[in-house]
Amino acid sequence: MSRTPSTVQAAAKPEHRWPVALAISLALAVYLFLPDLFPGLPSWVIPAVALAAYIPLVVLNPRRLGRETSWSRGLGVGIAIGLVLVNQVYIVQILDQLLNGRGVGVTVVYVAAGVWATNVIAFAIVFWEIDRGGPYARRFEGVRDDAPMDFRFPQEDGSPGLDPRWRPEFFDYLSFSLSSMMAFSPTDVMPLTRRAKALMGYESLTGFVLLALVIARAVNIIE
Repeated sequence: MSRTPSTVQAAAKPEHRWPVALAISLALAVYLFLPDLFPGLPSWVIPAVALAAYIPLVVLNPRRLGRETSWSRGLGVGIAIGLVLVNQVYIVQILDQLLNGRGVGVTVVYVAAGVWATNVIAFAIVFWEIDRGGPYARRFEGVRDDAPMDFRFPQEDGSPGLDPRWRPEFFDYLSFSLSSMMAFSPTDVMPLTRRAKALMGYESLTGFVLLALVIARAVNIIE
């Protein structure tokens, strides 16, 4: 079933496609330079599969996210979860190499930096996809009124002078995903649901582990 602005009431202008498309493209480009995820699986396979899965979403909404179907909703969430899972496998591999002394000098630091950056993007996409039913439902009333509000932004505190029609966009989720990876805790955006708290907590944990072990490894290299 397809939902369009003609069948629901718009609360705000549809969100642009290009910010999330650019972020996904950047993450997939980084994967090309990372080691093979599994033996016999070239590093280009995962970016190729993800890109092939993302193309139908771009065809459906090439400029703004003004339409949604059940399959596009499922595909968008699936891509987001897939990116997070791929990153977790890379994190486990990095930890295994560092803890068992099998890391190859500066290469481990470079790989960890790439995984850290793609982790920021992957979690940002997950937050963007789940909060209040996703980017389409946040813009159009009556789509998923039962979807929980996972995150509360400072622009939504009801202060005088703030636009009541304001809705978070992808860059807002990318910004606080970066904060979570660097500060290891919520900053100006508050998680409200258990799943939001669990996701942010796990992202902060992975950021802390990556930075702590990579810094330790870098110190050993310098010494």
